[in-house]
Amino acid sequence: MLKPLTLLACLTLGLAPWASADEPEQEPLNMVVMDPLAAPLSCPCVEGYAQRKYEKLAEYLTEKLGREVTVSFGESISRAMEKGDIETAHIIIGKDSVVRGDAAKLKFRVMPVAQLTGKDGSTTQTGLVVVRGGDAAQKIEDLEGYRILYGPQECDEKFAAPRELLAQAGIDVVAAEQAETSAACSDGACKIIEWGDSEKAAAVISSYAAPLLEGCGTIQKGDLRVVGETKPVPFVTAFVHRKVAKEDRRAIRQALVNSLDDPELMLALETLQGFVPVTKEYRELYKTKAAEAKAAKSQESTTDSASTDSATSTDAAQTEQPAPASTTLGWTGWRGPHRDAHVRALPTSLPELLPSVWQVPLAHAGLGGVAATDKYVVIGDRNLPNTGDEFRCYDADTGLLLWMVDYPAEGHLDYDNTPRATPLIVAGKPGTVMESPRVYLLGAFGDLTCADLATGLIYWQKNIRQEFGADNELVWGTCSSPLVVDDKLIVNPGAPEASIVALDLATGLPIWQTPGNTSGYGSLITAKLGGRLQIVGHDRTSLGGWDVATGERLWTLVPPRKGDFNVPTPIAIDGQLLVTTEGNGTRLYAFDDAGRIVAEPKAVQPQLAPDMSTPVVVGRRVFCVCRHLYELDLDNALVEVARLEDRSLDDYAPILADSERLLVLAHGGELLLIDITGPEPTITSRTYLFDDPQTREAELYSHPALVGNHLYVRGETTLARFDLGE
Repeated sequence: MLKPLTLLACLTLGLAPWASADEPEQEPLNMVVMDPLAAPLSCPCVEGYAQRKYEKLAEYLTEKLGREVTVSFGESISRAMEKGDIETAHIIIGKDSVVRGDAAKLKFRVMPVAQLTGKDGSTTQTGLVVVRGGDAAQKIEDLEGYRILYGPQECDEKFAAPRELLAQAGIDVVAAEQAETSAACSDGACKIIEWGDSEKAAAVISSYAAPLLEGCGTIQKGDLRVVGETKPVPFVTAFVHRKVAKEDRRAIRQALVNSLDDPELMLALETLQGFVPVTKEYRELYKTKAAEAKAAKSQESTTDSASTDSATSTDAAQTEQPAPASTTLGWTGWRGPHRDAHVRALPTSLPELLPSVWQVPLAHAGLGGVAATDKYVVIGDRNLPNTGDEFRCYDADTGLLLWMVDYPAEGHLDYDNTPRATPLIVAGKPGTVMESPRVYLLGAFGDLTCADLATGLIYWQKNIRQEFGADNELVWGTCSSPLVVDDKLIVNPGAPEASIVALDLATGLPIWQTPGNTSGYGSLITAKLGGRLQIVGHDRTSLGGWDVATGERLWTLVPPRKGDFNVPTPIAIDGQLLVTTEGNGTRLYAFDDAGRIVAEPKAVQPQLAPDMSTPVVVGRRVFCVCRHLYELDLDNALVEVARLEDRSLDDYAPILADSERLLVLAHGGELLLIDITGPEPTITSRTYLFDDPQTREAELYSHPALVGNHLYVRGETTLARFDLGE
């Protein structure tokens, strides 16, 4: 059937200008493989299945094209490029919808050239809706009221297709932004088994993954039962970047199609008919999708302006588009957008009773802070069995769950395993790869995720400890909140050759890495000190500064007394640096003209020595909680001006500040409003935020977020929003 194409391929390949002896050697073609059945991306649990050897395809293409073809593997384009140490991808082979979504995020213009057939000759896959073996549901119509765990939004067979199937069956389908998702088929399957009779739930898995779940022992035979199957969607497709010359694209396509003539390659790729030309049905599918998207966009642009604001989030969810880059940013990370805990204005008083606007349950008490905008609230948690991280995003107005990023992260740490780092929200840049706002999520075991703020769509993921070779014992976990400066994401793996690292915001690829000590437990800042912009913070044993552009370590300061935990965040004040730790007290340092710290501090206050609390600076005064509220004078050698003692003040309390007041989250979730305009701090209002006994007895280590007058606080068992008034 395909024999006539062989002659055409020979003619085409003969004309393609790949290997003329008179021409200089061309650069290699880089092939990125994202096929979930490729050997490096799967497991060898089922003999003869999910072990596709794309290295053989690279060898075949090299021979046929007369030009070297390299191969790199990854769950995403950027991850494969990073692993292969390549700057671009010419050929991309993977799950159709995932490649399309990933390429769009990277602004890669790709075109499909061929589809890979499976062992049954099919080019499609389906989504399987499964329940526990003993569940009462027998068919898709029985799932009304069930909790549905979908796959990632970019996986058509696990998200768009099953949502369509459920809707056609008359099931009430939640809005896309409220849909619960699991990163992998095994995650969703295991969760519904784990919940047992306590939850009426179903999960969606990919048809190709079904044999692997039992084969790898993830589930046992009979644990799950299929109650519905989606319509077929394209499975593995080969794409070529449009910057590849037209005649070269044609040659690649024909070489792929003619691979059927190589029996050994067919065995290596576990395929019946090899690659086949893109079908008419495939092209019609995407023509229809494009037309629907265009129509939706046209309808949106003509919508009456009076209804635009209320419709925007729903429309965006239904078309699975990111939120516009104009989303107002607010408390975007650790201690707010400037890492100084300052807000424009605090209320003049607090009511005696401050009811929550909404509360949502959390699986575990946690240390990590809250990040929030006017639309979204993001927080880190763990799953119920404490075997994986769960970062959740809630609607700021209603508290409805919009999305969740979850993944396995097993281990045991002091103070439990919840993420320590506060999520970092970064504004979008229209017209660039970073079109929409993103959020960066760091778990306690080093798992770092870049996700779309509006949808939770994952752009890239990596474990910074594993990738950079950190082998020190994790006692308290990876704690430092990610930092952004000059389009670089700064993290500190604490590895011998990568104590601190700068990553590309869009791709996660390393920009620079600097050798050094294991990481400390505090967060980094950026500051211009001695006329030089630098990254400042602690490693395990010292304070340091690093050049933003190169990562070069500019200076090191080891304090007189060893053993500090190095948790509080340094504060830059008018070209000087305020540092506080439990073993060496509070110190103020100057810098020379080269941007290096002067080792002898300008001032020392040994009484203020917190092990966790970070001070706030208001005017020329320093405020910090360490069993009391201290007030120090910056202009008078950090002398203690006043000390406020109160039953609610313990070893730690986060502080938010404006120019006249402090808002302190004290022991047991008691909120204190403190006037600082007089000769000494004075509590003017106080109120308990939570009624549950667990929170009333707890020290709340999670830093709250304030956006406008909306205060987001993590209790021991819930995340809540409170409105403080004007």
